[in-house]
Amino acid sequence: MATIDFHSHIVPREYPRPPRGVDETVWPVMESVDARTVIMRIGGKEYRRFGDIYWDAGRRIEVLDREGIDSQVVSPLPELLSYWLEQDAAYALTDFMNGVVAKLVESAPDRFIGLGAVALQNPAVAARQLEQFKRDYRLRGVQIGSNVNGGSIAAPELEPFFAAAESLGLLVFVHGFRPTGTERLVGSPLLAPIVGVPQETCMAISSLIMTDVLSKFPRLKLVFAHGGGTLGSILGRFNHVWRNFPAMQEQVSMSPTEYARRFYYDTVTFSPDYVRYLADGLGVDRLLGGTDGPTEVGQKDLARFIADTQMPERDQHMILGANAERLLAELS
Repeated sequence: MATIDFHSHIVPREYPRPPRGVDETVWPVMESVDARTVIMRIGGKEYRRFGDIYWDAGRRIEVLDREGIDSQVVSPLPELLSYWLEQDAAYALTDFMNGVVAKLVESAPDRFIGLGAVALQNPAVAARQLEQFKRDYRLRGVQIGSNVNGGSIAAPELEPFFAAAESLGLLVFVHGFRPTGTERLVGSPLLAPIVGVPQETCMAISSLIMTDVLSKFPRLKLVFAHGGGTLGSILGRFNHVWRNFPAMQEQVSMSPTEYARRFYYDTVTFSPDYVRYLADGLGVDRLLGGTDGPTEVGQKDLARFIADTQMPERDQHMILGANAERLLAELS
């Protein structure tokens, strides 16, 4: 059985010049530190430093071999989703990143599986972009953020995008980012990714359940990063309220837990106990092993992490690769 890392990211060695008329203060720029390190700057400010493992296929494969990973699902860094850019600029940057992902996949198609990005602030444009995924690139799906400039991804305006993803047989990987309400987090700016991002993902899933997204798009494959965020902690409360309020039952006919079992979730939770909890509540067949690599704060040693759940060996094999193989085989 192959071991598949379903959650990892990529950045390019450098970015193209921004399109004519685009304010360069919002366009990312790479500044070389040395032959293997760059600084990404946005608006002149340092965002993060990146090593060549983020763009160099050979270096990436070295790490995969060392960690016993046979193949890896790769998507653009969430900060490159570009919903906040002007439409033409967002299209240019996401299309460029789709080409970067496609080039990595082409360099080693047996080791890399590509997910792209789209300018989702205009769902019609995003839907047309998806058509390029199969025509021009070898991409199996698309990564989207948990919100679009503060708006819910469950909003009716996004239905053309989901319809296109379903009809094209592309999976949709939802990653929490740019959380709301961070002004109420006091003590460290790192609380935004620690607390805010998981809550973002939970809000997105809950809204998709209550708008019954899968009744509209029954063949749509939705995968949620970081174990669905805080979803597992609120499902009991969600079910209780759904059972006691007929109006909610009129919106969606099955319980929130039943509905949540129709989605997929990666295991980047940093807690083996929580992965076991998700397996018990949502089904081991809905879990996909992931690392969130190659970031330095990713979930290292995927096989060891899953072994630490102390789940039966068959279940561990499902999480480490069999579930991902099945999901990918179901895509048209």
